[in-house]
Amino acid sequence: MLFDIDVWQEIFSTIRKNKLRTFLTGFSVAVAIFMLIILLGSTRGLMNGVDKSFTQEASNAMTVQGWRTTKAYKGQNPGRSIEVNN
Repeated sequence: MLFDIDVWQEIFSTIRKNKLRTFLTGFSVAVAIFMLIILLGSTRGLMNGVDKSFTQEASNAMTVQGWRTTKAYKGQNPGRSIEVNN
């Protein structure tokens, strides 16, 4: 079926009759492939940048951040700073 001459003649005949449609289809497929390559490349670059950024951090570090309280607790006022002691 792959080398059936009638099928190939029909395909080339259709391409010759519809030149604009053939060109626009080929152009849109090429643009879509180009956009896919650009998106995949930028995604890979972003992942590499994030990985490189996080590998510079200490692997055994933990960050604890204290903010201000929003509610009163056991007679203490809201808005107190939270202190973390090591």
